[in-house]
Amino acid sequence: MKLTATPIMQINYLGVNLFIKRDDLYPISGGGNKGRKAEYILAKCMEEGCNAVVTCGGAQSNHVRATAIRCKELGIECTIVIHDSEPNDFCGNLKLLQILGIKIVYCDMSEVAKVMDAEMAEHTRQGLKPFYIWGGGHCLEGTQAFYDAAFEAHAQSNLLFDYVFHASGTGATQAGLHLGFKKINSATQVIGISVARQNPRGLEAISNSILEFINANKLDTQLSADIVFDDQFIAGGYEKTNPEQLSVIRRAAEQTGIILDPTYTGKAWYGMQQYIKNGVVKPGSNVLFWHTGGLLNLMATKEI
Repeated sequence: MKLTATPIMQINYLGVNLFIKRDDLYPISGGGNKGRKAEYILAKCMEEGCNAVVTCGGAQSNHVRATAIRCKELGIECTIVIHDSEPNDFCGNLKLLQILGIKIVYCDMSEVAKVMDAEMAEHTRQGLKPFYIWGGGHCLEGTQAFYDAAFEAHAQSNLLFDYVFHASGTGATQAGLHLGFKKINSATQVIGISVARQNPRGLEAISNSILEFINANKLDTQLSADIVFDDQFIAGGYEKTNPEQLSVIRRAAEQTGIILDPTYTGKAWYGMQQYIKNGVVKPGSNVLFWHTGGLLNLMATKEI
């Protein structure tokens, strides 16, 4: 699988050497880490001879948007299950799903598994071979995508980073980055800033993905040590924010040209900034911020 490497840019920020991995520029409409995952997941889908996909997410899920676009490019049928009520105003990622002409099914969160199973059965009834994708692209292929991405970033920068910060959701992105950077340099600390989940649930999901990947690839179990999943900055939960984080988003744009969003990257950047200001990250440290995208989330929010 040949992927286009996303660029790394460097700025001096609060006394650290800050590098930014621009996965917001990943070559799929809307960019972001979910596009990178979709490449790997849908390659597996096609390898298994499947020609339809069923997956799920929230109304502004980057995962469902990236998956739907890639399915259209590959000629794969796609059904998206949204665990929310149908809105009156279609914006952001949901607007793109509407434009793509993707089948969308709305349901309560408690009904997601049942509805996804029903849609899988419907594709089968139509003579298709459907492929089931967990929400967020939380699977072995999703972890593999970011294990490989860590080596991509290392090859581009030729640096041993002291810290890697990123927005952490369902867990596969952090699992892959943790494993990849620990394989490159055991001293690198990957810090996932939670966008919604609290511990212990969030940490358990990442740990399980890491152990699954270690077992599948016969890697050293020591790579599962020192996982950091920080739930201090969730600001009330998924798609919620606060004035401090909104201020950081504005300042980052004004000072650096980097566009963040309130749902994902704004929380991660704010968390990173607190680590630097509190002295956990020392002046002169080599810090990588993995920009996972979120422009469409920003465009869909009314707080900023």
